[in-house]
Amino acid sequence: MTRSYLRILIMIFMVTLVLHGRKDSLGQESFQLHRPLTVLNYNVFNGFRGGKSFKEAVKWTNSIAPDIAGWQELVGWNEQRLQEAARQWNHPYAVTLKGRGYNIGLSSRKEIEVINRKTMGFWHGYLHCRTYGIDIIVCHLWPGSRREQIKEAAQLCELVQKLAGEGKQVILMGDFNAHIKSDANWLNKQRALIERRLPSDRKKPLEDRFIVDNQWNFDVMDKIMEAPLTDLVGMNFARRVKSPTYEQLVQLGSFPTRVLNHVNTEALQRGFLERIDFILATPELSKLNTEAQIVREPDVLERISDHYPVIAKFGKP
Repeated sequence: MTRSYLRILIMIFMVTLVLHGRKDSLGQESFQLHRPLTVLNYNVFNGFRGGKSFKEAVKWTNSIAPDIAGWQELVGWNEQRLQEAARQWNHPYAVTLKGRGYNIGLSSRKEIEVINRKTMGFWHGYLHCRTYGIDIIVCHLWPGSRREQIKEAAQLCELVQKLAGEGKQVILMGDFNAHIKSDANWLNKQRALIERRLPSDRKKPLEDRFIVDNQWNFDVMDKIMEAPLTDLVGMNFARRVKSPTYEQLVQLGSFPTRVLNHVNTEALQRGFLERIDFILATPELSKLNTEAQIVREPDVLERISDHYPVIAKFGKP
């Protein structure tokens, strides 16, 4: 065998690795990113507050330069409107769940393949797409009934399990209108929030209540996390802060911003903060996560929406 022929064989082998990925210990192909990836999730409060905060939102979005962005509460927006808007943050591709109403959207720097637009069995629904080689599910769960939320959560869990079983890498993100058990220690201390919610919650049947014995119920997110999925913000926070104080923990709150009148100062806001917006990832993909946070600064985020955005970054482990 000549040296030149050997070199050709080695080159073919290397190209095969690049195209098909590496095999793990079970002989399955492992997912690889070829460049860093930034993912944004943002509930933009009734279509960027009826358009009033749109210009500021575009400027801020460009400052973080996401590769993929999931959007909730695109109220009154259709797909064409999101496509036109997304070009302003350099996303040439954008799709929506439906043509109107409380819409959900996804925009990306790379082409988007729509797998499913699901509204049946959901109050709002979910958008399942594929971009950057990742299955992206953007959802918005209904806040009105725990029983209905659990039904929605079960469908999302089943979908993620199916995709993971097929070897897909999955990001599930959105406004879940539900709480995760890892936040229990600080969330159950949010007495102002609990007292505000209790009167309406007590009018519901017990199985629909979100607060039981003056503490939050976590079974909606418990169901979703069964997939299994990793809470990227929670994972990164636990790595950074070993013995967090209450003041540090409430910085995990993704809702509400101070744009709402009843929390229009930092002191008022503190007792109402809760985390209901998440970026979740399947275990293998979560190993590539390098950063994730609820973004609370700059101050413009107090005006764009009543939710704070969530960002997750991926790269080489």
